[in-house]
Amino acid sequence: MSERIIPMTYDKVFKGVLTSEESRGYLISLISNITGIKKDKIKENIVFKNNEQSIKGIKEKRKITDMVVEIEDNVINLEMNKEYYEGLIDRNNEYISKIRESIILEGEKYSDIPKIIQINFDNYNKYKPDERLVIKFEMMDEKRKIKEGVNVESYHVILPNAKEKYYNEKNEEELVKELVIMMMEKDDELEKLIQDNMELRKVGQKIVEISRNEELQGWYDEEEHQRKVRNSLMSSAIKKGWAEGKEEGIKEGIKEGIKEGIKEGIIKGELNKAKEVAKKLLEEKVPIEIIIRTTGLAEEEINS
Repeated sequence: MSERIIPMTYDKVFKGVLTSEESRGYLISLISNITGIKKDKIKENIVFKNNEQSIKGIKEKRKITDMVVEIEDNVINLEMNKEYYEGLIDRNNEYISKIRESIILEGEKYSDIPKIIQINFDNYNKYKPDERLVIKFEMMDEKRKIKEGVNVESYHVILPNAKEKYYNEKNEEELVKELVIMMMEKDDELEKLIQDNMELRKVGQKIVEISRNEELQGWYDEEEHQRKVRNSLMSSAIKKGWAEGKEEGIKEGIKEGIKEGIKEGIIKGELNKAKEVAKKLLEEKVPIEIIIRTTGLAEEEINS
């Protein structure tokens, strides 16, 4: 019987795994496959800006902040976005601004500022029907493809697309498997994924280790409960709003229909009156030009 595990889409597990010594090879490979930075360069130069944040379980009271690493002339912030909400992208861009601001304050001149890289792991696909795993954003002139002087890159890594490629397309590329492991919720599925990959096995063992913490499981159950409550309330509000909107729409439709009916009746009445006048004028042998000016009818209507 399979047992549940808490996936890396939850911040505490995400940062607990990525800051662990056991998962260092996985982190190096992950960053390289997303950004294109050579693995050797990352391995030789990686520095954790929040190394003291490494956790084994929720009982450790260290504050869990942003997952930030330095690799020579690159500062990289890794962020897990479990759910999309209005303003999320602005919040992530704010992280870039804060990191850049702190570096500017520390440096001697603007030319010393390293490249700021934001890697967002999105547990949703805001860019449908785009099927890419990684979508890169930079500030540049669209026509000539000239980059802005601000040295910033933002990557959106689409986790559902990795899941689609792995399960439905049977794609087992390195990056696909590195992303799919973040979404695993059953230990038997996890075992199938990691059985032939030593680095992924270390990650899987770390995920299970963190997941087995009783206090963390209690937190996970409570967060899942709150998420379901939020979703239920949202669904109920949408249905109520739709029903009220439908009822209001019917009322407005009736009102508009009555108004249009009255308007159409008036126009029709005026038309019939004009035709009656035209008939009488024709009987009196009044020239057609005068009848047109008098009634506003077209010549064809008068002749008919």
